[in-house]
Amino acid sequence: MNELMLERNPELFEIISKWRCVTTVDLKKLVAENESYSAFRQRVVRLEKGGLLKSILYKGFNKIVYPSTDLVQKLGLNSFNADNVRHDAVVSSICSELLNHKIVKEVELPHEYKTKSTWRFKSIEPDAIVTLEKNGNVNYMAVEVELWRKDKKRIFEKFTDYAKAKEYSYVFYFFQSQSAFNSYKKRLEEYLADSDLLHLHLDLEQKIVLVFNATISKRLSNLSESEIFYKKQFKKFKDLLGDRSDS
Repeated sequence: MNELMLERNPELFEIISKWRCVTTVDLKKLVAENESYSAFRQRVVRLEKGGLLKSILYKGFNKIVYPSTDLVQKLGLNSFNADNVRHDAVVSSICSELLNHKIVKEVELPHEYKTKSTWRFKSIEPDAIVTLEKNGNVNYMAVEVELWRKDKKRIFEKFTDYAKAKEYSYVFYFFQSQSAFNSYKKRLEEYLADSDLLHLHLDLEQKIVLVFNATISKRLSNLSESEIFYKKQFKKFKDLLGDRSDS
């Protein structure tokens, strides 16, 4: 029965192979936008009962589906950790939304970019790498999803690592918490005012983008209108990435 389910849902399992953990709402958008929600929900339930998908529901968050142990083995999925389901589903929600912006050409997740033959960014492992293209120019953007506040030392180390990493033109930090967003903003301003870090000031200012959207760990909405802090100024997310392609 599992083999038959795999054959009948190739596009769905292709998305699961790519995103690993994804909300049912995002999965439907990516796989079956024109299918009714009730029909799609029943399809997912059948795949759960068939032992190919597992799911979890967090309060205020859409149902998250992810591959079962059986599916991980059948599809040969490497580096899958079920302990990171919620965090990885948030990454998927943000990155699938980023793909709606005209300048975003590709999103790569760790299991895609971190291979023995291609992994070059050894000092940093972002949650995703996004390829941006505008006016023929290609740049790479790192994505960091911060659901929990980190201590000052870890923030400093990550900021300085990104400042030194020439592979990235930008790093976007996404926050669900206003207090965490404010804390990182405060740290960034401190580092930009520290004369001992003068050699890093230009890269810190030009690369680090802080994004606050309280819905990222619930039902993501209005990403384009998210508040951001960049180059010592408050802006809107769309001011940097532009409006969505379908807007």
